[in-house]
Amino acid sequence: MIANAAEIRKFTILSWGWLTIIFGLVWAVSWLVGVAIPLLLANVQADWARLVTEICQVLTPLVAVMVFIPINAMFMVLAERRALALFTVRKGPNRVGPDGFLQTLADALKLLFKEDITPRGADAFMFTLAPIIFFAPSIFGALPLLAAVTNNHNLFQVVNLPTGIFYVLAVSSVPVVGIVMGGWASNNKYSLVGALRSAAQAISYEIPLVLSIITVCLMAGTLDVVKIAEMQKGGLLNWNILGGGALSGLNKYFQALAAGQADAHQMLSQYYPDWGSVIATVVLIACTVLLVGIYLTGACAEINRIPFDLPEAESELVSGYNTEYSGIKFAIFFLAEFTNLFIVSTIATVMFLGGGDCPLPDWLNPLTNPAVTQPVGKFFSFFTDRIHLIDPSTFFPAIWVIIKVYALVFFAILVRGTLPRFRIDQLMAFGWKRLVPLSLIIFVLVTFAKGAVRLHV
Repeated sequence: MIANAAEIRKFTILSWGWLTIIFGLVWAVSWLVGVAIPLLLANVQADWARLVTEICQVLTPLVAVMVFIPINAMFMVLAERRALALFTVRKGPNRVGPDGFLQTLADALKLLFKEDITPRGADAFMFTLAPIIFFAPSIFGALPLLAAVTNNHNLFQVVNLPTGIFYVLAVSSVPVVGIVMGGWASNNKYSLVGALRSAAQAISYEIPLVLSIITVCLMAGTLDVVKIAEMQKGGLLNWNILGGGALSGLNKYFQALAAGQADAHQMLSQYYPDWGSVIATVVLIACTVLLVGIYLTGACAEINRIPFDLPEAESELVSGYNTEYSGIKFAIFFLAEFTNLFIVSTIATVMFLGGGDCPLPDWLNPLTNPAVTQPVGKFFSFFTDRIHLIDPSTFFPAIWVIIKVYALVFFAILVRGTLPRFRIDQLMAFGWKRLVPLSLIIFVLVTFAKGAVRLHV
């Protein structure tokens, strides 16, 4: 136990070190491209200066994502290896760098310099194109989420789409095309079987996954991820995981009690006038908790995470669809898999867990107290007003998003270290006979129950 406690401490230090590097670098690059360069050109009265400023503002989200994805994937690989070592009470990679800090950087360099082999008889063009098609949606699918996780920051408003979640779901369905293409082009029977398994798995589990997201959009009345995140502000009682605002009346009641308002009880009876509305609230909470489970299950199946990693199944298919890949092409597949895990965790955070909102309700949250907010605002004023370096309205929500997203990533790693792999017949039966009917039933229940409760009051 003492040895494992020491490993937990090392894992914590390693994680905070990597996260500081990752988000510090992304913040620095975003500030340089989106703020510093336009500020330098602000006094230049020329058409080219205005053009460069507009280009910088448009490119800022793309540059931020391009910088974030590779270094975040390296951290997630290392975190998974060290976390799995903790779960099995052993040591993970700890040789390269201080306590293994640079292990995945060394692994990435090794893959980049390995020989890139195309199998005999393979379709060379399709074989090369497949990793690109698998990886590209990871970049473009993450863009609309930037505005939601940064409290609609000015630098990322350009990627805020009115139908943002629809765009994310549409783009997230593309990677399976790359998997099928790579499996077929490899001219390998094991790769082809893995690719076909991936296609069947994607068709089966995309239905409940999309239905779970659509149900949340139904409660929110919008497809805009920024608006959905804003509707969940005010603490845990407003989050979609607790009925999508069904308890917001109770939240207002406690807030009124904390403020000493005399009409607090009348406010409560206004939101829950009869037993029907109370029952509907309970139904909404139960349904949305189930929706979280359905979404996380479907997301793990979509990105081929254990226990749904049948397309790779080493005990049956060598390595599945990527058996014949090596070098940088294999690295791209590997990079996309961990990026997709991060993206589905971010979607869950925005749609169910309040985005960048603090879990504490306003009437318990010290950050909403003027005695706290005014000194914090003065501290940040130099960075905000003079050099536009830090925006407190974005800084604190981003911290909460980081905590929530990586908590879900850690949960996915825990599932990998705990559950065995499904058989293919069990996987298909669970999707079609359990998740699809359950998600349809929940959709119908939410449709009727939300009319009896005033949501997002």
